[in-house]
Amino acid sequence: MKYFFFLILKKFILYGKLDIEIGNDPVKSIVGQLDGPNIHIQILNLKHLFLIVRSPELSFGELYMNKELKIKKGNLEDLMKFLMLNYNSWQSTNFGKIRKYLNDLKNFFSTFNPIKKAKRNAAHHYDLNDDLFESFLDKRRQYSCGFFYSKNESLEDAQINKVSRLVAKLQINKGNTVLDIGCGWGGLGLSIYNCNPSTRITGITLSEKQHIYFNQLIKKNKLTGKVECLLKDYRELDNEYDRIVSVGMLEHVGHHNFEKFFQFIENHLKPKGVAVIHSIGRYGLPAHTNPWLEKYIFPGGYLPTFSQMTHAIEKTSLKITDIEVMRLHYAETLKKWREKFFKNKSFLPKTYDEKFSRMWEFYLLASEYFFRSGGGMVFQFQLAKDQEVVPLDRKYISSLEKKYSKLLKQKEFTYILN
Repeated sequence: MKYFFFLILKKFILYGKLDIEIGNDPVKSIVGQLDGPNIHIQILNLKHLFLIVRSPELSFGELYMNKELKIKKGNLEDLMKFLMLNYNSWQSTNFGKIRKYLNDLKNFFSTFNPIKKAKRNAAHHYDLNDDLFESFLDKRRQYSCGFFYSKNESLEDAQINKVSRLVAKLQINKGNTVLDIGCGWGGLGLSIYNCNPSTRITGITLSEKQHIYFNQLIKKNKLTGKVECLLKDYRELDNEYDRIVSVGMLEHVGHHNFEKFFQFIENHLKPKGVAVIHSIGRYGLPAHTNPWLEKYIFPGGYLPTFSQMTHAIEKTSLKITDIEVMRLHYAETLKKWREKFFKNKSFLPKTYDEKFSRMWEFYLLASEYFFRSGGGMVFQFQLAKDQEVVPLDRKYISSLEKKYSKLLKQKEFTYILN
């Protein structure tokens, strides 16, 4: 049986070398045809080898979380590089194709996200303790990709760049009403108001903790009546808005609801309105969500492809007025988060034990190397009903971004509750 498992595993590995110990058995080596990381792991028993062969996407993360996988040569980052390099070769085997079909089928049903389920999914992740998010995010709690002009830029500066760029693309005019779908803890909404004090901002979230936090920030900054945060699903809204922005929320919509989401934008955006949608995307063909991430981190999550987005938009009267693809910016953001998390994790409450810490480490590294390996990117779609509401060229984006970035660094709201 052991020989059979190793025979299957050998077909998975095209890059690098994998040394495996099962308990106290002699080391078994599998060498790929191409250069790659040299990894030595130890697992407890034959059952764990079976789990790896059956579903490596799920099992490596679970075994690492539970300390049932020990990395004896290299580290978790080296293992992640190894797994990402060999992912496509595993998918191309008959065993991988069967597993992909089963994962696709499961994901088809798990990403139906009616309102009640969407609220449960949001609570699973975003209602974790505030101390956790403070341990690795910037002060605005921007839980999405920053924009780096240099890898040496700080996390704070990269997030100011991102926020300023988004606000520039919104082309906000005096007195505009702005809807922020999936507003998080309010960092973007407050920044939009900071750049355009005559606007009226409405943020919506499904997370009770985010809702409480944002409303406390509104009160602390004396913005009641100017900025509001509602505990609502976008499908529960009736009003029209001059501007609509959504950052990092589309991944939670589910592919069954993409057309409905953009129909909502169409129906609730005023005739001269502008919308900007910022989302993680997947290169290549549509595919299932990573089973480990779906189980432990983002239940109901799904990363769209470019074609899925354009297909859904084409079903509406909305016009795509600008597209930007951000390739490695999220990898750099995740690296900054990971470094900050390691620096601060010892200060987290005891409820976040070693198993949770190992899970969070695996999540941040797996996500980082998803982008570094060319599996994903971030795209920003600028949408409008009237193609003349935005300038002819893109010069205005960099010009306004510089203006807003300078403003956000000079005139600060309180973003942290202490």
